[in-house]
Amino acid sequence: MTDSLIAACCAAALVLMARSVVGLRRAGGGGDPSAEARSVTLALYGAVLALVTLGLFIGLA
Repeated sequence: MTDSLIAACCAAALVLMARSVVGLRRAGGGGDPSAEARSVTLALYGAVLALVTLGLFIGLA
């Protein structure tokens, strides 16, 4: 149960990071600042989720 929870959190963090990279590439040409802000927000959510996953891994292992 714990292993699947940690794996799901890792997968979710990777998806958020990948979506933010794609969004930043798309907004890289001086386009819409709100698109860039959304991508940075997704990256921050991914980083927080990765830190929570690391905490779960350390705390439950």
